[in-house]
Amino acid sequence: MYVLLHKYKNITIAIIAVATGGFFLWLFFAGGVSDITSPSKSCVVEVGSGCVTLRDYRRELLRFSNLLQNEEMNSIIREQVISNLTAQELLYQKAKSLSLVASDEEVVEVIKSDPTFHENGFFTSTRYREVLSKAGMTPEEYEEYVRKTITLQKLISLITNGVYITEKELELNLLTESTLISGSLYVVSLSDVRKEYTPEEKELLEYYQKNRESFKRQEGKILRVWKDKDKEKALSIYRALKEGKQPEGFQEIRLPEQAQNLGENLKAEAQTLNPQNRLSFRKEGEEYIVLYLKEVLPAGYEEFEKVKEKVKEKLLEEKAEELALKKAQALLKNLKEGKNPEYRALNFSDTPISQLNAVMNMEGKDIVEIAVSKGKVFGPYSLRQGYGVLMIEKRSKKDINKEERKELARDILSLKAQAILTQYIEHMKKNTKIRVNKELIGGG
Repeated sequence: MYVLLHKYKNITIAIIAVATGGFFLWLFFAGGVSDITSPSKSCVVEVGSGCVTLRDYRRELLRFSNLLQNEEMNSIIREQVISNLTAQELLYQKAKSLSLVASDEEVVEVIKSDPTFHENGFFTSTRYREVLSKAGMTPEEYEEYVRKTITLQKLISLITNGVYITEKELELNLLTESTLISGSLYVVSLSDVRKEYTPEEKELLEYYQKNRESFKRQEGKILRVWKDKDKEKALSIYRALKEGKQPEGFQEIRLPEQAQNLGENLKAEAQTLNPQNRLSFRKEGEEYIVLYLKEVLPAGYEEFEKVKEKVKEKLLEEKAEELALKKAQALLKNLKEGKNPEYRALNFSDTPISQLNAVMNMEGKDIVEIAVSKGKVFGPYSLRQGYGVLMIEKRSKKDINKEERKELARDILSLKAQAILTQYIEHMKKNTKIRVNKELIGGG
């Protein structure tokens, strides 16, 4: 059922960049373009027989460089970028198997229509090569990138163009828009419940033993890093390390935990170091960098004492969820019996059910029941940080005109197409071996 498909909006970053006029602009003006055109073929994600390269990852991150400055958003964006690049690779492999790869003619048409490569309103090869050269990109690299983008669009169109909505789906969605309700939403917050529960040492140890796999430690590395603007000084450090000496003035970094202390290029370089090849010398901007692999930390399980706080946090999360649900169920019972609730309420009036569904995780049958029944108390429904119980004071109807009906139908069709594409990608993920190189991207 496609009632209010907010739950399917999990592709929060576009799956692909749109290959139309101006396609190259975001890439050219994002800054640091030379980083994404480096020849590194290190796989950030292995997708079946395919590979999401470090270059792909850096290129996609550039599109969200402003958001990455926010510490809270940084990890969310990086995780979503990995998810979307994985989806791209899955779709591209599928498109190739269906012989949907874009032709040379299609690639040329897209490139020639991009005003970035125009002079006096017309495409010129001189301008094309000049722009690409400034970005540190060859025509072959860029054309392959455009070809992949067009190919993805062709498969997505093939999947989504056959989507349609039935009259029943439309009427059900119209019901959620035309039914206005007034009342209160009582909230049982997870944070409030957490304060009521303090786990004992025995519980923590039992939880750790039961969920030991959650505290598995991947292989790590301890690096020493020297930086100097003087090339000769940096080389002398490099030579001393070759001779088995350990010069002063280094920064010690543990990977993957402290990977954020390295730039993207140095993270990739660190990935290449091993017990047989412990040293690296390179230039980054105005500085010369010497990397030395001091120690390889084997994979294993974290000791209980080291992860006790993490164990406590996870246990609190689970217990809070469990206790909050029980309290919400008790609240539902009390409200139905006419007892005064002890929880704070969010009051609302003449609100479409669709807006409430954006806050609460309701199923289609719940929405229909709220809209057409004479009941007053409903729930409990999952919220972002707890549970909610709905108490309805009044129901009313609003008229939906012909234009609003058409617009709603278009929105439903678009959301349903997105939902089907998302489900198709999830199906492919379940049937494909996928491995994320967490060390290469900083452990996340």
